[in-house]
Amino acid sequence: MQWDDTGFLLFKNKYNENSIIAEIFTKKHGKISGIIFGASSRKIKNYLQVGNKIHVNYTYKAEGRLGYFKIEILKALTPLYFDNKKKLMCLSSAINLIKLLTAEAQENIKIFNLIDDFFILLSKKDWIKKYIL
Repeated sequence: MQWDDTGFLLFKNKYNENSIIAEIFTKKHGKISGIIFGASSRKIKNYLQVGNKIHVNYTYKAEGRLGYFKIEILKALTPLYFDNKKKLMCLSSAINLIKLLTAEAQENIKIFNLIDDFFILLSKKDWIKKYIL
């Protein structure tokens, strides 16, 4: 089976020589884990940064088993904050909270929209007050 969706990269961990195991929070399917083959190639390793918005094509054989992703970058959001330590730490903590507190394979459009709004909030001048509130 297979489906397409839009999502944010939450977590990545090296697997084998050229692959990674990734967790992606998608709009229609929630948090999904899978393998990205060839993730260490020059083509895609640069945009596999936690927090980036990506288009996902997920293929799996059976429900509950690990499938694999084919991904394309939609927006490279995280590199905008590499030079700002405070924003990068806030981004990291927000993504980790989403990773820890969301259930596997449960759709939650409110959280997906919250992530989108979070990146808009980081681009504003008074972002830290709004982040705390």
